Amino acid sequence: MSDFRKLLLAFAVIALVTGIANAQVVPPITCGTTAQPLTVRTEGLTEQTGDVVMNCTGGTLPAVGAVLPQVNISVTLSTNITNRLLNDPITDALLFIDDPAPAAQAPCAPASGNTVCTPLYYDGTGASTTSVATFSPRNIFQGVRQNDTTIVFLGVPIMPPASGNLVRVYRIKSIRAAIAGASAPNGQIFAFVSIQNPPSNLQLNNSTANVAFVQQGLVFALRSRSGGSFSGTTVPSSTGGGTFYFQCDSYNSSLASSTSANYNSTGGRGFELRYTEGYHASFKVRDVNPPLTEPGIQQNIPQQNSGADPTNTCGTTGCVVESGFYNTAFTTTNGLNRAGRSDHGTRLRAAFSNVPANVRLYVSVHALNSAAVATGSQWSNGGETSSTAAAYAVATNAQGANFSFIGTGATQILAPSSAAEIGTLGGNVARYPSGATTGLIEVPLTSGSGSFTWEVFSQDPTIVESISFAVSPAYRSSNNPGLGTAVVNGSFAPIASGTGSNTMSSSLPIPRFADQSVANNSFSINVCRTNLLFPFLSNQAGFDSGIAISNTSADPFGTSPQSGNCTLNYYGGTTGGGAAPSAQTTTSPLNGGQTMTASLSSGGTNGIAATPGFQGYVIAQCNFRYAHGFAFISDVGSQKLAEGYLALVMDSIHGVNRTGIAGEELGE
Repeated sequence: MSDFRKLLLAFAVIALVTGIANAQVVPPITCGTTAQPLTVRTEGLTEQTGDVVMNCTGGTLPAVGAVLPQVNISVTLSTNITNRLLNDPITDALLFIDDPAPAAQAPCAPASGNTVCTPLYYDGTGASTTSVATFSPRNIFQGVRQNDTTIVFLGVPIMPPASGNLVRVYRIKSIRAAIAGASAPNGQIFAFVSIQNPPSNLQLNNSTANVAFVQQGLVFALRSRSGGSFSGTTVPSSTGGGTFYFQCDSYNSSLASSTSANYNSTGGRGFELRYTEGYHASFKVRDVNPPLTEPGIQQNIPQQNSGADPTNTCGTTGCVVESGFYNTAFTTTNGLNRAGRSDHGTRLRAAFSNVPANVRLYVSVHALNSAAVATGSQWSNGGETSSTAAAYAVATNAQGANFSFIGTGATQILAPSSAAEIGTLGGNVARYPSGATTGLIEVPLTSGSGSFTWEVFSQDPTIVESISFAVSPAYRSSNNPGLGTAVVNGSFAPIASGTGSNTMSSSLPIPRFADQSVANNSFSINVCRTNLLFPFLSNQAGFDSGIAISNTSADPFGTSPQSGNCTLNYYGGTTGGGAAPSAQTTTSPLNGGQTMTASLSSGGTNGIAATPGFQGYVIAQCNFRYAHGFAFISDVGSQKLAEGYLALVMDSIHGVNRTGIAGEELGE
C-alpha cells in the first residue's frame, strides 16, 4: 500500500513538472521598438516627431471567438507633447496596426465620454502562411493625454502574428513636440515606450528610440534694396533707398499722403527682409492640396513618414508639409476626421517697432522671386536668391495666427494674378508699380509697432531656399516725421507664449512657434542739419563781431521749406583768460526764408544772448538743410577797420543737388 502511494506521488510530481514544462514552451511574443526620426526646428512648439514602430513576432493564435488581450501602450517624450486635443483628453496622435491601406482603415472611435472601445474577438480568418492572421477590424486608435509628456493608447488588442516569419506592426504617428526651450542632448529628442498590463508571454525590447534631430530652422537677415549685403552705413540721396533717411526729404511721398495712392517710383524699395531655411525643408506647405482648400488628396498612408508628400503631388521634387497623417473621410466622433492636419503652412513674420512718428510702412505682398517681379522696375530681381519657394500675405492677428481650424472660418489670402488686380487684405489695399506683378501693402502700426505675416505655398525640399520681401518706408517732410531708428524682428509664425503654449491644446494653432528672434536696426530717420564754421570772431581790443545765418530752404527750385533751431558752440576764451561761453540754442526756430542775426557784444534775434569779451571760433549746428552764414568784424562803430566773410559749410556737399547744377561750394 505504501509503495502504491509512493507511485501515485511520483506520477503527481511528473504531471506537475510536465505542466510547468508545457507552460514554459508557449512561444513568447517579442516586440522591438524602432523610430524614423525627423529633423525638427528649434523654434517650433508643435514639431512632428518621427514614427515610433513596434515590430512583434511569435506567439500562438487564440481560439476562434476568444477575447483578445488588450494593453495600454504609452509613449513618453523627453520634452512636452503638444498634440491637438480633439475631445479632451483624446488627442490627434494615432496608432496603426499593420499599416492598413486606406480602404481597410477602421478606426476605434469610442462613444462620447469613453476612451476605450469594446473588447475585440478573434474571428478565425486569415490564418495562412502568406498573410498575418487578422482579427475583428479595428486597426486605428487615438492617443489619450496622460500628462504633459505622455500619450497613452488604451485598449489596444494584442494579436500574435504566430505563423512563420510574419510580423505584427504597431505604428505610432503624428506625435508633436515642444522643441523650443526643450533639453535636447546632442540635438536629439527621445521617445520612451511602455506597455501596461501585457500578457505574460509579451516581451518589449529596445523601449527607447530617437524620434527627432533638432536644428535651427530659420536664418533672418536684412538686405539692401538690390538684395546685396546690408552694411547699415549707406546714406541715401533724396530719391534713393538705403538705411538712413533725412527728415527734410520726402520718401515714397504719394504712399505717405493717401491710402488710395498707387505705388510711386520716387523712393521705392528701401530694403529687403530675407528668410532662409536653417536646413533644407524647414519651410513647409500645409499639405499636398492647393492652398486654402479642403483636401481632395488625403495623406492617409500610414507607412509614409510624417511631413512628406507621399505621391509627389507637389511636383517632381515633392514637398514637405506641416500636416501629418489625415483622412477627412473618418468619423467626426472625437474629431477623428481632423486628426493630423495642420491649420496652415509655415508662416514668416516681420515685427516692426520704434518706427518714427508720421512714417508709414509698406511691404511686398508676394515674395520677391523671378515669377513675381517685373524686370527693370524697382522690383527687379536684383540680388534675390533664386528660389522655387513662394509666399503670400495672409490676414492674421499680431502674432501671425488666424486661429481658424479645418472646416471653420476662412483664411484670407492676397494673391492677385496681375498688376491690374487690386486685392484687399484686412481692410488694406495693395498697390502696384507700373508693369509689375507684385504690390505693396501697408503694415498697420500702433505707436510705432506692427507686424506682417506671409505663408509659404511652395518650396523645394532638396535645397536650402531663401524668401525675400521688400520694405518701403513712406513719409512726407511736410508732415514732420519723427526721428529715430526702426527695428525689425524676423521669425516663424504664429508666435505663441504663456500658459499652454507648449502643452496639448484644443484651441491654439498648429504649427506655432516661440519667438527666438533678435532685433535688427532697419532704417533711421535723421535730422537734416547744416554745420557752419565761423573761423574767427572777436569782442576784444576794441573790436566786435556779428553773424547772420539764413535758412535758404525757401527757393524757386521746389525745395520743401524746412524749419529748425541753431546751436552756437564757442571755442576760444574771454577777456582776461576766461573760459569760452557755453553753447546756446535759439529759443525760436528759423523757418525757410528767415535770417538770424546777432553780435557778440549785445546778442540778437531768435533768443541769442550776448557773449561779451569772447574771441575765437564758432561752430553753428542748424537743424535744417541749406543753412548759410556770414560774419562781419569791425572796430567798435566801424570807424577804421571792417572785414566780412562767408561761413564755411563743413558738410559733404557733392551729394546735394537741388538746382540741377553741381554742388554749393560757397565757403571760400
